[in-house]
Amino acid sequence: MSSYREILYSSYSLNFGELKAFDEGKSQFPLYEVVYSNFHPASDAVILDVGCGKGEWLGWLKRRGYTSLVGIDGSASDLEIARAWLPEVELHHGNLLEYLDGIESCYDVIHAKDVIEHLNKDEIVRLLLGARKALKPGGQLWIQTFNAQAPLAAATRYGDFTHESGLTPQSLAQCLAACGFGSVKVRGVHYCSASLSGRVRKLLSLPVNWVSRLILRLRHGGTASSNADVDRFSVMPDMLALAVNDRK
Repeated sequence: MSSYREILYSSYSLNFGELKAFDEGKSQFPLYEVVYSNFHPASDAVILDVGCGKGEWLGWLKRRGYTSLVGIDGSASDLEIARAWLPEVELHHGNLLEYLDGIESCYDVIHAKDVIEHLNKDEIVRLLLGARKALKPGGQLWIQTFNAQAPLAAATRYGDFTHESGLTPQSLAQCLAACGFGSVKVRGVHYCSASLSGRVRKLLSLPVNWVSRLILRLRHGGTASSNADVDRFSVMPDMLALAVNDRK
């Protein structure tokens, strides 16, 4: 009997229809420009995108001049699309965790967007340990995922049948530190486009976020995180983590 992962991941994006329509990055590139505004590895950096899907993030990097790009994904249909528009990028089909287990000190940057929420707790730890092993000393791990303490986070958590976990800035930082990353930063992310609807969304979210952040502070106490690099009171819908492999 096939597992749910074998059934759902074989044609992952196709199952969502127009919700995950492909436009060669036109809708994603503006988001990356804002969210990854502090992403400045060396021009010759070797970069791995874990869970690369149809390759939008890799396509954005290619447009910025990066050439040593690698992607790994479990969806054959998504990779077929990626290979069609990114023929010069090295792409692999397979299990993300097994791929990381088999390499050591190969990458300057490893990126995982919308990946760890699809893993259970043991798999998350395995991913982080594998990423640290696969990074060169001083290499960077970038993770983007939804914020489990944001308002209506349950709609994201359960809006995809393949989601297994939800993390907060504090629990994500906890996992990264436990897996040996010595420098960890986690901040909230709420991207809204520059369109009229995007500006309205951003404006209307302000009072909701302010009240939610206040409630969170009242619930946990304190006025600031003991670690200024981890915004543990963030209520933004998503969060972005940067962890550095301090291993020598």
